[in-house]
Amino acid sequence: MTKLQQEQAIAKRVTLMGAIWDAILGAAKIVAGYFSQSQALIADGIHSLSDLITDVFVYFASSNARQGPDEKHPYGHLRFETVTTVFLGMVLVAVAVGIAYESLDNQKEAQFTWYGMAALLATIGIKEAIFHYTKKAGEEISSKLLIANAWHSRSDALSSVAVLVGLIGVYFGYGWADMLASIVVALLIGKMALSMIWESLSELVDSAPDPKLIAKIKETADSLKNVMAPHDVRARSMAGKIYLDMHIHVPSHASVSEGHFLGELVSYTIRKAHPQVVDVLVHIDPEEDFDEVLSTEGAKPEYLKRPARHQVLADLRFLLRQHTAYLNIDQTRLHYLADSLDIELVADSSKLPEDANLQKVTQAIYLDIQAAPYAKKVDVLWSFPKNDTN
Repeated sequence: MTKLQQEQAIAKRVTLMGAIWDAILGAAKIVAGYFSQSQALIADGIHSLSDLITDVFVYFASSNARQGPDEKHPYGHLRFETVTTVFLGMVLVAVAVGIAYESLDNQKEAQFTWYGMAALLATIGIKEAIFHYTKKAGEEISSKLLIANAWHSRSDALSSVAVLVGLIGVYFGYGWADMLASIVVALLIGKMALSMIWESLSELVDSAPDPKLIAKIKETADSLKNVMAPHDVRARSMAGKIYLDMHIHVPSHASVSEGHFLGELVSYTIRKAHPQVVDVLVHIDPEEDFDEVLSTEGAKPEYLKRPARHQVLADLRFLLRQHTAYLNIDQTRLHYLADSLDIELVADSSKLPEDANLQKVTQAIYLDIQAAPYAKKVDVLWSFPKNDTN
């Protein structure tokens, strides 16, 4: 089972458990509210049933969002969670408005009943337990939708506290306390819903995550040897998970494979230290500074005007045609630095004529390559047989 499948199973199990209790508590409070003529208790029951509706959406959204990437969704399906969260927030705003309207329009006088009190106390205890259970699971799999659903459960517990206070007020002869408690329930739901919508919309427009987290990520990358000055860090969130792009400086003469190794090391170290980061794209920059101000928009920087590898190799094959017996032109190493192009030629001493003088051959190579004006520094790297002691 893949990690995404494990997360999907956790989300389904937790959401299903919450849905069962939401159905039981919602029905119990509506029945108790009907016989108590308590609009606040009925409203609280509707709130619990609205939790049931959101549980259904969360269940199916979690199933779709935890699928792996495909051809149409190369970054995966996590944004399904975000879109679902926005939709749930809008539904809850409508529920809050409806509860507030009904409480103001209600002409019946609420009555205090012990079974109404029992339903509220059971709701407070059970919903608080569901909150901790769901929140822990959401943090475990880094699911903002699951965490939002957990807070939805807690809002139900808090609203039940408000209704409980209202019924106590009714018991002591303050009939308006029930209406006030119902409005408090509506405000709690509305506040939570607007918060869900705002956070999810911020994610959909690729707002940056917490700057403190980005600073910690940069510190993690900067702690590695031969990795310098992490910069141009960009991050986006998808259902509580972070996708990161960043640039790092590596030694200027590092090989392609070494640069790739350092990039993979940075990616692994960041994901290990910050589990919410699921993907890191690392751009390798040489140690030397390539920051060049363009004179006009779209103008080509000077360092990009140097010849590309295929052109350099073609020039070397022509200029060094007398040395091709012992030079491996295809293995030539090019170092594109801020103010120069350095060339390292790879030569095999075992292919030299028996009477050849290594020093003179090397000098001849240097003389022939001088015709390449872009080669400011050239090194000839000779390889020797293992048993050669010269």
